[in-house]
Amino acid sequence: MDTANQTLRLCIASPSFFPTYGGAQLRFMRYLPGFRERGLEPHVVTGTPTTKEVAGTTVQADWIARSPGHIFPTEEVSGTPVHRVRLPDEKGWRRTIIFNQTLVRFCRDPATRPDVLQLVTNLRPRTIPWLMRLRGMRIPTVYAVTMAPTNTSKKPHKRFLRDANFRRLYNQLDCIITNNSPLRDMVREFGVTTRIEVIPNGVDLQRFCPEADGHDRHAVREALGIPASDRVICTVGAVIPRKGAHLLLEAWARLLQRFPRTHVILVGPETHLEHPKLGDFRRQLEDLARASGAAERVHFTGVVDNVEAYLRAADLFVLPTEREGLPNSVLEAMAISVPVVITPYIGLSDDIGVPGRHYLLAQPNAEALAEAMAEMLEDPERRGEQGRRGREWVEETMDLDRSLDRYVALYRELASSGSRARKVGS
Repeated sequence: MDTANQTLRLCIASPSFFPTYGGAQLRFMRYLPGFRERGLEPHVVTGTPTTKEVAGTTVQADWIARSPGHIFPTEEVSGTPVHRVRLPDEKGWRRTIIFNQTLVRFCRDPATRPDVLQLVTNLRPRTIPWLMRLRGMRIPTVYAVTMAPTNTSKKPHKRFLRDANFRRLYNQLDCIITNNSPLRDMVREFGVTTRIEVIPNGVDLQRFCPEADGHDRHAVREALGIPASDRVICTVGAVIPRKGAHLLLEAWARLLQRFPRTHVILVGPETHLEHPKLGDFRRQLEDLARASGAAERVHFTGVVDNVEAYLRAADLFVLPTEREGLPNSVLEAMAISVPVVITPYIGLSDDIGVPGRHYLLAQPNAEALAEAMAEMLEDPERRGEQGRRGREWVEETMDLDRSLDRYVALYRELASSGSRARKVGS
């Protein structure tokens, strides 16, 4: 079947989608206009969020009133039809069963059957029975692996079971997409033979770009009560332990001894305020801010639609995370020419640039992180040079249009094959 000029129906399936703000879901939501421009007809099959995912967001009240399994009227997100099913409020087998039953029905219906199915986030071995049904329907199925696995046990039997489970799961797919080469290698280490493609997340270089007039920088600082002469450190992401907000605040408190007029802006869902299991983490952040003697210079924004404005208000971007894939927040800061400091994390690769040239790499402790931030803040010329090099790196390697072209080319290839993707070595 020749699909070169044919409109293809793409189904993006994720147990949760807008208005929750997981990184992978948010990226694919941003991809939707580009997919349509390239001749795809995207649809989204999703569910209602878990209690954890609701934290820091506003959800529709009528979702809660419905029983699990209820199908809501089709809505639109970013101009794309979204088909949503009511899922149980907590993770577990019932969520998996109800979501995947809904997905299989959607794919089986001739009126909605997709040419390609793109799975996003939270694919677990318990999904295998439904993947086997989709395989029998001969719908090419792709999964985006966007983050390193959490199970890093040193016990051989636990690693063996993990690898065996992921091997069974991933070998049900036609293709796996990873956003960097270390993730590809991790998947291969499970013994997976399914085709793997590395496609960077991509950055919208028109949206995330330096500003000439300083409008956003001034507006954000004025809204937060930050004087123009004060220094600003920004981080972006959910306020959770993995993202390292506690380490950032501890390092910032040390930094105040040398740069007393320095603020921290934490942009992203305030998950620490809502999630019941993060009470100790919330109190840790409160204690760190209080002990600094400058708690008024710590700014939590919650979810915002104009992340780029907050990045433009910053003198430095810092992400002391433990585990990532290819963090768009870092790339977007680079694209705006904000100098970046990160710590080594599981999943770090040269896809993000060269340490010391495109970003500064600091050891994951408060003293080292504070010293790295101080190095950048005290040298405006170095900040400017690293910001310029970061922008050039993103322009050369992470342009969103190139990533979208590669996604669409892959979807068209799989749709035209009419059969399961060839396994490596077959």
